[in-house]
Amino acid sequence: MTPLRPPDVDRMDLTDQERRSRTQSEFWIGEEPRELYQRALRTLNAAGVPYVVSGAFAIYHYTGIYRETKDLDLLLEPRHVVPAAKALKQAGFRMTLEQPHWIAKAKSDPHFVDLIFGIANGLAFIDEDWHRHSRAATLAGEPIRVSPPEEMIWHRLFISERHRYDLGDTVHLILASDGQLDWDRLLRKTGEHWPLLLTHLILFRYVYPEFADYVPGALMQELLQRQAADLGRQGSRELVTRGPLISLFSFRIDVKEWGFRDLRQAAVARALQDPMVQSIVRSPVWEKEQAEGDGHPA
Repeated sequence: MTPLRPPDVDRMDLTDQERRSRTQSEFWIGEEPRELYQRALRTLNAAGVPYVVSGAFAIYHYTGIYRETKDLDLLLEPRHVVPAAKALKQAGFRMTLEQPHWIAKAKSDPHFVDLIFGIANGLAFIDEDWHRHSRAATLAGEPIRVSPPEEMIWHRLFISERHRYDLGDTVHLILASDGQLDWDRLLRKTGEHWPLLLTHLILFRYVYPEFADYVPGALMQELLQRQAADLGRQGSRELVTRGPLISLFSFRIDVKEWGFRDLRQAAVARALQDPMVQSIVRSPVWEKEQAEGDGHPA
């Protein structure tokens, strides 16, 4: 994948940070957070803990789109969370388990590093595919692995909050990849949530009509056939909603006032019963600073 770049950065309306990132081919980070990120990355590398970098840096790596960020997203399998937390604590970070089914933080005020081991809606944990298919890169002078674009797209299918809708990231990742993605893996990972993938792919074709062939025709036919088969299904009228799986805010009224059963709540409850999550919770490495709710929708 070749990051997308504007033809002439000098003519673009960019901030100083954006201009520096684009012209120096480096993700710009302020001096203070850069030292913290470098310390965290160096610590995990030295400890041999497998992780991948996602978030704003991964989007920049693949697309060249720069967004100033106040944190660093590190994704790792649940089995690696406690070893990572112990190493970071020894390096001077304060470790908190923010939401026990998916996210912890390594803090050095006012900055922090997110340790993400699941998705907020409870549907899945970070698995070995994130590392197996990752790409090599450098951040803050440290060697890292960057999240694979397929897993990033899958993750973003579930982020449709009013204040954060990741469709832009999805279509930009497809465009920057020249369509050369492992579509079979993405479809397999999406599973029963394939309507979300179909929605994003239709919108990609709308946004970039002259690049529509970046999405394989066979994949579109497969998804459209599934949709056609579903059209004839008679609903039971059971009060159940998948809305909170993609947006807590927009579908809160469905659960709180209209009496719909929340499939997100059920998924989070299952995730909390996972033996690996329970072992994370029981670790003494955490400071008692746990947040309420299930956090932002990443």
